[in-house]
Amino acid sequence: MTNIITFFNHKGGVGKTTILYHLAWKFSQNGHKVLMVDADSQCNLSTLSLGEEAFASHYENHPTDNIKSGLAPAFEARPKLIEAISCPVVGNNPNLFLLPGSFELTEYETQLSVAVNFNLTFLTMTNLPGSFYKLISECADNYEIDYVFIDLNPGLSSINQTLLFSSNYFIIPCGVDYFSKQAIKSLSQVLPNWANWYNKAKDHFKDSVYPLPDFQLKFLGYTVNNFNTKYKKPARAVQAMIDDLDEEIQQSLIPSLAKNSIVLPVTDSNYRLSNIKSFNTLQQISHRVCKPIFCLTAEDTNNTGNVRDNQEMSIEDVDILFNEFYQKVIKLINANGKQ
Repeated sequence: MTNIITFFNHKGGVGKTTILYHLAWKFSQNGHKVLMVDADSQCNLSTLSLGEEAFASHYENHPTDNIKSGLAPAFEARPKLIEAISCPVVGNNPNLFLLPGSFELTEYETQLSVAVNFNLTFLTMTNLPGSFYKLISECADNYEIDYVFIDLNPGLSSINQTLLFSSNYFIIPCGVDYFSKQAIKSLSQVLPNWANWYNKAKDHFKDSVYPLPDFQLKFLGYTVNNFNTKYKKPARAVQAMIDDLDEEIQQSLIPSLAKNSIVLPVTDSNYRLSNIKSFNTLQQISHRVCKPIFCLTAEDTNNTGNVRDNQEMSIEDVDILFNEFYQKVIKLINANGKQ
């Protein structure tokens, strides 16, 4: 059974795409076949995975192999069913695939928004909410995928709403600032409303060509990202903000999710999956060579002496960090599967 994990925060700039990309690589290194889905019209995941030139070439030479074109049979009422598209392999890794994004995906937002609000002018509009899950599941079946990781755009769009509730699990990547705390407070109100929508929508659209999946979304936890450290620990001001974020999640988010059964029955009490410090220059190198940081070599960094030694230590730290992150996620999913 394929598990679908969505990475979502409607606040931008929290490192969501970078965290997804690295965790997907770590899952693939541990023998799982992973499909990354770029559902953000900025296409950052696609360019990070393939490189800007390779993604541009893919988009030009394979115009039907992206998320928007894959959804076209539903949104453009074409006389054919949604089927799997060709998903390129990422980084010569036989366990890692990408469902490429599209800069024009937001063109479908208006139609979908009408459909999710049950304002169904045409019968074919009943097929729109479930079309995202259909495309993803077709691609997952085609490549025998174990895990799907979905990258959403930073917003409260109908596309995000639909994809989130077409997932088994979700992770909230967070920054360490006041606005991230406010974003959690906002999600404490938004997510229960979306859950109520889903409970009505799965019955409302059950007879459509593409019904919504009938499973219960669960919150896996959150990460704290992009902070500076001192002596390998968060600086005092950073730690104070992390503590505030923990408190907001425990007192606001978790109770609101629990009322809608969106939390796991077995989990670490604080729900924080990982503390992921700033990668600094290593992130720029990672983007340039299209590799996760823990796969970078001395040739990639092109440094010598103490600088190289320090970078190699940082690369090893990132590898350990994402191994621990991977183990936590797998443990939570396995525990949930035994309920």
